[in-house]
Amino acid sequence: MKKIKLFSGLTILALFFASCEDVIQVKLDEGSKLLVVDAFINDLRIDQKVKLSYTDAYFSNTNPPPVTNAAVTLSDLTAGKNYTFTHIGNGEYLYPLGVDTIANIGHSYKLEVLYEGLSYTSYASQKRTTVIDSIQSKKTEENNMQQKDGYICTLWARDVPGPIKDYYWIKAYRNDVLYNQGSQINVAIDAASGAGADGFIFTPPIARGITPFGEVYKKNDKCRVEIHSVSETTYNFLVQIISQTTNSGLFATTPENVKTNINTPEGSPLKAIGWFNMASVDSMEVIVD
Repeated sequence: MKKIKLFSGLTILALFFASCEDVIQVKLDEGSKLLVVDAFINDLRIDQKVKLSYTDAYFSNTNPPPVTNAAVTLSDLTAGKNYTFTHIGNGEYLYPLGVDTIANIGHSYKLEVLYEGLSYTSYASQKRTTVIDSIQSKKTEENNMQQKDGYICTLWARDVPGPIKDYYWIKAYRNDVLYNQGSQINVAIDAASGAGADGFIFTPPIARGITPFGEVYKKNDKCRVEIHSVSETTYNFLVQIISQTTNSGLFATTPENVKTNINTPEGSPLKAIGWFNMASVDSMEVIVD
């Protein structure tokens, strides 16, 4: 029987319906297996990784099965260079970096995943990012909305003015742990959540978003912020992720398939999903006090 929620004073009727609820075991049909490509590459002087896995059953409590026998290549189409990623285990393919970077502003790139004789491809160009001026920390007030005692960190940065729109993904880390829940993804068009803020200082919802709602930093915590450039399509992909992972409550909408920019070869029995983006990054970290 369906649960019936009564928004009136009919307490007796509500108790009656509650008393006859049955527990229903839901069995979902498993869909076709999909190849998942996670390829967010940037210009930080650190090892770059591409993660490959298969989709798993909806109620599975284990990590998605890794893809361990693929060949992953990143091609800089502008410079005419190829970079081969090596499988290091658990579906992670790595390109080790030293003092140089494989990501350059204005260059166009092709990602190729060769799997079971078929070529899965994606294309991206690298956009510019902006520069972080500072990170400010402030002690929470006694009756703050966060309902926690600690510090709120705020980002100070200005969008690069014209001639094009800039799209950013602002990542925040507390003691090297990324805030990565759907509701904690912090993205911006220029300096705001929508158009019309070209060249502005990041607006408060974006700037304060490095301290997600319900979270605080503690004294002597490390707060690290990275501003990643993303394409317009990547921005829309992240907005969809936010929408789908926070889609609940009375006004929840029908779930939809998440977008992908990974091309599945014609006739392939295994469809690919996931995303590829090349990012320029500016970063800063502070000790909270």
